[in-house]
Amino acid sequence: MRGTYIGGQRMLVVTVYGGKLIIPSMDLSLSPELIISGSLELPLTKYLIKNIKQGFTVFDIGANLGYFTVLLGMLVGPTGKVFAYEPNPYLNSLLFDNLSINYVQDRVTISNKAVYSCITKIPFYITKRFMGNSSINRHNDEYFKLYSDQIDKIEIDSEPLDNYFDKFDTINLIKIDIEGGEYHAFLGMQKLIQSETVKIIIFELNKMMLQKDWCVFIQLLNKFQKSKRVIFHKLSDEGDLVPTKIDEIAKLDFCAHVVMQIRP
Repeated sequence: MRGTYIGGQRMLVVTVYGGKLIIPSMDLSLSPELIISGSLELPLTKYLIKNIKQGFTVFDIGANLGYFTVLLGMLVGPTGKVFAYEPNPYLNSLLFDNLSINYVQDRVTISNKAVYSCITKIPFYITKRFMGNSSINRHNDEYFKLYSDQIDKIEIDSEPLDNYFDKFDTINLIKIDIEGGEYHAFLGMQKLIQSETVKIIIFELNKMMLQKDWCVFIQLLNKFQKSKRVIFHKLSDEGDLVPTKIDEIAKLDFCAHVVMQIRP
C-alpha cells in the first residue's frame, strides 16, 4: 500500500517515481490504483522517464490531480517548462497543492481551462464518483452501463493550443487525456503541428468518450498519416515505441497511448 489517510477525504500517496500526491479518498477512478501501487499508466510513466530531458518544454492536457504533471516537472528540471490544463476546479486545487509539496511549482504553469478548438465558453460534465472521467461531452447511456456515477454540469473557459504558436521554437511533447475532447484539441493546434513546432503528441483514443467525434477524428489522424511527416506508435509495457497505423488502432475502439511523432 502506498497511501495514508490524512483527513478531509484525502490520502497522501508516494508514487513509484518518488513524488508525493494528495488525492481524494472518495474517487473510484485513479485513487484505488494510486493507493495500492503508487502508479498510473505505467507504459506512459516509463516512456516519459526515458525520454523527457532537463530543459524541455512540455504540456499536460487533462492534468487531473497531477500524477504526470509532477513527474514532468521533476524531469524537465528548473530550466524546463510545463504547462498543465485541468478544468475541474476541485482537481485543479489539488494539482496546485501537489506541485507545491513536490517543489516543482517554479517550472509549472497551471490553467483552469479546457483545451479546445477556439476561445469560448463550453459545458463541462464533472463525474463525481469516477473523477477521471469528466468530459466536454455529455455522458451517454453506454457510459452509465459501465459506471454508477453522478454528473455535475458547469460552464468553463476554453482556448486553443495554437495560442502558443510563435511563443516557442520547440514544444518537445504534448500529452492529452481529456476523455473525448481530443478531436477539438487537435483542431486547435493545427499551426503547432503544421509548423513542426511540436515534436511528439501522446493521446488517448476512446470511441465511447469521443462519441460523434470518433469518425471525424480518425479521418483527421489518417490525413496526418498520409502527409508522410507524421508517424504513429503505441507503447509497449516497458514504455518503448511500437510502430502502428491509425486503421489498426481504430479497430480497437480504445488505445490508452497513441504516440504521434512529427518529423521535419
